[in-house]
Amino acid sequence: MTKDMSSQNYQRLINKTEDYIEQHLGDPILLKDLASNAHLSEFHFHRIYSKYSTETLNEFVTRFKLERAAIYLTVNTSISLTEIALNYGYNDASTFSRAFKRYFKISPSNYRKQQELTRDSLQNMK
Repeated sequence: MTKDMSSQNYQRLINKTEDYIEQHLGDPILLKDLASNAHLSEFHFHRIYSKYSTETLNEFVTRFKLERAAIYLTVNTSISLTEIALNYGYNDASTFSRAFKRYFKISPSNYRKQQELTRDSLQNMK
């Protein structure tokens, strides 16, 4: 197998892993589960993922969960922060809020308010 061929296979593996993560956002996502899904040892899987991805597994999982939660915050304004936190695998709203603020530099409740104001002002322009 050529080097290009193995790079393509590993990139497919990364994509498959990202699909798995997306489908299990509310679950604890462990290295052993991802490695098992890829049919590799944890060590080999982690080495391959690190080589062919621009972020660590933990960074990807955290980013993906928070970005999806941000969309959910905006679209489902009647759902509490606690419920959203639990839906995205956080133990409680405070843990979720700290992670959200660290990533977006704004609290989830202020983010939601900001999005509502933006949406309202866009609707008023019509």
